[in-house]
Amino acid sequence: MKNTSVFTTTIHPELLLWLNDYAKKSSRTRRELLEESIRLYREHVIKQNMKDDFARINAQEQEELAEWGMQDYAEILEAND
Repeated sequence: MKNTSVFTTTIHPELLLWLNDYAKKSSRTRRELLEESIRLYREHVIKQNMKDDFARINAQEQEELAEWGMQDYAEILEAND
């Protein structure tokens, strides 16, 4: 099974210049920087979805989750805003 995939895309020239410059300054490849960026964005989206889901539940459910220690999790999310 293949561990990587190749894809082609276009990118704004200004972003590409910055990416090339930053890759050179940080001694990393563009691929490494793009993978890290996507990974960080994915984490951000997951955290935001969890926060939104928690905000949608009603007060009774929040109390039940708090009993399971989820209140600590909600406070951590709020502190990281």
